[in-house]
Amino acid sequence: MEFRNGDRVRINKANNEYTGCRGTIVLDAADQPAGVLALGYFVAIDGENGRTRPFLLADLEPLRVARVASRLESRDASPRVQRGDATEPTTGE
Repeated sequence: MEFRNGDRVRINKANNEYTGCRGTIVLDAADQPAGVLALGYFVAIDGENGRTRPFLLADLEPLRVARVASRLESRDASPRVQRGDATEPTTGE
């Protein structure tokens, strides 16, 4: 897999203090010669103020943007339950 500058990733390196952390791929075009496969990438770990750390390609999992329905959309899609008039007193039956 090939990453581009700005791609979001999760670190999956076993027995590492950064396992499970998320970050952003940081590339400098001058550092990547054309036609050379990268063995790893520098990742700016979230919450470390832009400090980059090297990781092997096998230790990185790409994160994809997921669309999440808003509460209104999900409420409209779910079946509605018919309820009695709100002014009726409840008897606990």
